[in-house]
Amino acid sequence: MRENILVGTDGSKNALVAAEWAVREARRRGGTVTVLGVYDADVVLKLVMRPSDLLEREAHRAVRAAVEHARAIAPGVEVVPWTGPAASPVQGLLRHAESASMLVVGAHGVSALLGSRLGSVSDQVAAHARVPVVVVGPEPVPEDAREVVVGVDGSPGSRSAVSAALESASADGGPVRAVWAWSAPTDMVPYRSDAEEELRRWHLQELEGALEPVLARHPGTEVVREVSREHPVGALLARTRNARLFVVGARGARGFAQLALGGVARGVLYRSDRPVMVVHRSQD
Repeated sequence: MRENILVGTDGSKNALVAAEWAVREARRRGGTVTVLGVYDADVVLKLVMRPSDLLEREAHRAVRAAVEHARAIAPGVEVVPWTGPAASPVQGLLRHAESASMLVVGAHGVSALLGSRLGSVSDQVAAHARVPVVVVGPEPVPEDAREVVVGVDGSPGSRSAVSAALESASADGGPVRAVWAWSAPTDMVPYRSDAEEELRRWHLQELEGALEPVLARHPGTEVVREVSREHPVGALLARTRNARLFVVGARGARGFAQLALGGVARGVLYRSDRPVMVVHRSQD
């Protein structure tokens, strides 16, 4: 059964960029793309603010533009349009994502506040979708950027992220860079000391142990191991130059159970210029 990638659109420029990313990823994986446009089904909102037929026409127009753009980028990929009502864009995307393998959205849409990096829709679907969510920013990814960079901390969430990263990388033969970040007070572990080197070797062993259960499923994929003494967000984003995609677990080993998105996932989402995939534990 072929993978189906769902991409949401609201007619914005970012939505077209997201559709472009989705169709390229579908071409790598031999999958299909469904372009989804939803319009608000709230009767009061439609009567007071805008006529229902206008909302529906706008949604159809946005979907048609995204479909035409996607088909022009990758003519061999099947791209299917879908338009319908929903209580909200977030609810519509989450409901339809349940039957998809991945959900792709632009970092922000037409209603984003000036200067905002991430809109409320992309933030909420990244936090609550049951499938991997890819948030695509407006900046194009350089053609020579082929690495899939994934954060690893030994948690079940990061194990799911590693699995998703390997699947994406193996689709086009690119490498995965697995980054394990750690920190310690300098008065306890001075830089360039024997203690630091010993801790670095220990963390490298932890990284290897975290990768081992997943690597067997993708034996042909190149995996670069990297241990970095810095904050996880900084450690990941420092590898931007060759990255075509960042992959993070929704919540790491030290995240609060009540939070749908941990600090690392949110930090990468809000600061990365490259597409970011957020993976929840349900993908194990």
